[in-house]
Amino acid sequence: MSGAATLVPDLIDALVAALRDIPELVREMGDDVERIYAYHDSYPKKVSLVHAIHAVPAPGIMAAWQGTQPASLGGMDVWKHYVTLFLRAGETFSGDPPTAYYLLRRLILKGVPTSAGVTVLNMTIHPSCYPMDLPTIQRQTDSEALDYFEMPLSFTQIGDD
Repeated sequence: MSGAATLVPDLIDALVAALRDIPELVREMGDDVERIYAYHDSYPKKVSLVHAIHAVPAPGIMAAWQGTQPASLGGMDVWKHYVTLFLRAGETFSGDPPTAYYLLRRLILKGVPTSAGVTVLNMTIHPSCYPMDLPTIQRQTDSEALDYFEMPLSFTQIGDD
């Protein structure tokens, strides 16, 4: 397969690897790195993102590609790749502060993978892309009316593979 065909799956896998390398974030996942994972479309087994979102465990983080669009950077035409993190916090017990989603957001953006020495927000996740743009985080509701949060990320490709 060509480099361009594998860039997006490799980008998602690299993002998941970086998140799994943040000790505090893994701790929030019950010390289970498998709760941070990629969703790769695969016909006929993985063809419904809605079902995949509903199946994200609590706690859990799933990364999924949402699309790629042309963009402009400094007068040059580039590609922007959009990946969304779907977040479910763990159970909150009586007396716990209501900080679960705030903490997940902070650890994703400001957490430092042990192998990188720089925050995920500022690191080069994939060598063919610049560090991510500043992301938003927003509440969503799944098919069974359960709330979760999503964090849309965008990565600008360097060059045109």
